[in-house]
Amino acid sequence: MEKSTQNREESRDYKAQSIQVLADVRTKLDLDSVAEILSQRGDISKFSEKHSINYSALKRGLEEHKILGIFPSLDKCKAPILARIRNNRELQMFSKKYDIFNLKARQLLKVVRFWRKELENDPKLLLTPLQHDLIIGSTIGDAFIRKRERNSCFRVGHTKKQEKYLRFKYSIFKEFCITEPSWNTRVIKKKNTVRTLEMATATHYVFNYYQKLFYRNGRKIITQDILNLLNPRSLAFWICDDGSYSNNQGYIILCTNSFSLEEHKIMKRYFNEVWNLNPTIGFRDRKYYYLRFKQEDSKKLVEIVKKFIPKSMKYKIGEENE
Repeated sequence: MEKSTQNREESRDYKAQSIQVLADVRTKLDLDSVAEILSQRGDISKFSEKHSINYSALKRGLEEHKILGIFPSLDKCKAPILARIRNNRELQMFSKKYDIFNLKARQLLKVVRFWRKELENDPKLLLTPLQHDLIIGSTIGDAFIRKRERNSCFRVGHTKKQEKYLRFKYSIFKEFCITEPSWNTRVIKKKNTVRTLEMATATHYVFNYYQKLFYRNGRKIITQDILNLLNPRSLAFWICDDGSYSNNQGYIILCTNSFSLEEHKIMKRYFNEVWNLNPTIGFRDRKYYYLRFKQEDSKKLVEIVKKFIPKSMKYKIGEENE
């Protein structure tokens, strides 16, 4: 009995201490400046350790600061719940759908969980059509979706020649990114190095849909279901990522090297049935398959995607960059 009483007292003391620490964070820190400094994943932990600030209280304080900056009259107890919603546009959409001011905290938590699950199943409830098309076309191409713990992020990199193209992609997904694109050096075939400009979104449940769509056992795949999501704009992104134009012979090649022969047969059938194009499946270096479009089919393909090709990538369809 005495032990139970002691535990309750210790629990009350801990709660009181936590409330006081949070109050200190609210009143003694310039949270605008701290939020600007803490712009990268993991920095909250480093900052709290460096400045001897309780991590949980600092995280809670920053969440309150962000949410109450958008919804000033909201109860503070609801801020950590709404902080589970990741960007400002999404918060505005959520607040228009649900009465966040009159819902009780427990009810709000329930609808936030439901919202996140909805977006995992149908990302186009949040993403713009342009964002969706970029993910589909570019993930067939050079991009990939990385799963981290519960949620996923969209990542892609391009060489110096395609820097403007990468920055164009970043402009489309800037609201999901914590940091700007950065240059990295990669080693290719154990001896050659290449510098790439890379962008990555923050992890978000909305990207889980695409991770499940494109990957099996850690390997990127192509299926008929994926190809059925293509339209002229997403097809243009695919060509900008994987396409190569032969100026001498006037044809387009899709360097779809990572996919199997069976997957190439699926792609060949797709182009034939949907776009009335008949690419041939090529084979090189005794291990890589690719798709090649004859001259007439290349001309048709260019007409399909031409208006969606960014100015800096016109060379992918045999034209001068603007």
